[in-house]
Order: sequence, then C-alpha cells, then structure tokens
Amino acid sequence: MKQTRRSTSGFTLIELMVVIAIIGILAAVGIPAYSGYVADARDKAAQNTLQSIALMQKNYYQDNFCYVVTGAGSGMGPTINQYLFGSTEAESTTSPIDTTATNFFYFEITGEASVACPSSGTPMRGKDFTVKAVNRADNEKWFSIDHKLGKVKKDGADASESTW
Repeated sequence: MKQTRRSTSGFTLIELMVVIAIIGILAAVGIPAYSGYVADARDKAAQNTLQSIALMQKNYYQDNFCYVVTGAGSGMGPTINQYLFGSTEAESTTSPIDTTATNFFYFEITGEASVACPSSGTPMRGKDFTVKAVNRADNEKWFSIDHKLGKVKKDGADASESTW
C-alpha cells in the first residue's frame, strides 16, 4: 500500500469565513464600547478644566475681591485665558485652555455684577460666578461649577451628591 502525501498549505474557505465572522463580531462589540470611552474621556477633560477655572477664580478673588465674569456664549474662552490665566492675546485661544473649535466644549463664566466690584477692562467683575462647559455639538449637555465650588445640575439644584 503506497501512501501519497498531499500538501496542505493554506486555509480552506470555511476557515477563512469563520475568522472573518469572529473579527466582525469583535468589531461590532468593540467599536461602540470604544466610542463610549472616548466620550467619557472628553467629559472628564471638560470637568477638569471647569475645576481649574473655578480654582483660578478663587485665586483671582484673593487679589481683587471680585470674580471674572465673561458672560455667556461660545466666544468667551479667549477672555478666560487672557484675564484669568494671564495668557497673552496671541496665545489666548490655545493656552492654557484650548478654546478653538476642535475642543468639544466651550467655556463661559456668568455671574451677578456688583457695584462693589468696578470693572476695569474687558471682563466684568462679579460677586459670584458660575462657570459652564457646554458641548458644542449638543447644547443640552453641559457641566457647571458655582462660586461655592459646588457642582450645579442643569435645573440649578446642587449636584454634590452626584457625579455630574
């Protein structure tokens, strides 16, 4: 009985289809999970920036006995960088807070103006503040911290119990 050796180099069509199906299932599960992680990272970055702004507001208050108030709107980031963080006018759109359209959030500082806090320059001065990070793509999604360093929900209620 003579045995013939058959060369079996390569994969069968069934084996290739099984591998492609497994890769497709992994991609269908992995891509949405990855997108969620990316969105969470953007949210956390915006919340960290809010905390930085709030702490700088406290430092500003130590020196001036008032807070910086920029008003509402998407164009307030350079004012925050320039008057609160001390950036030059040339770097006010990118340093230390990226306020260009590539950032997924824009930042604004609102508050009640005070007669005791005269305004000497572009930003107003106020006796309190609320700093907000508003999602550029969805204005209904935002995070906020007030002058008491308390997180504020959308309806104005204290959110210190929750994680935004």
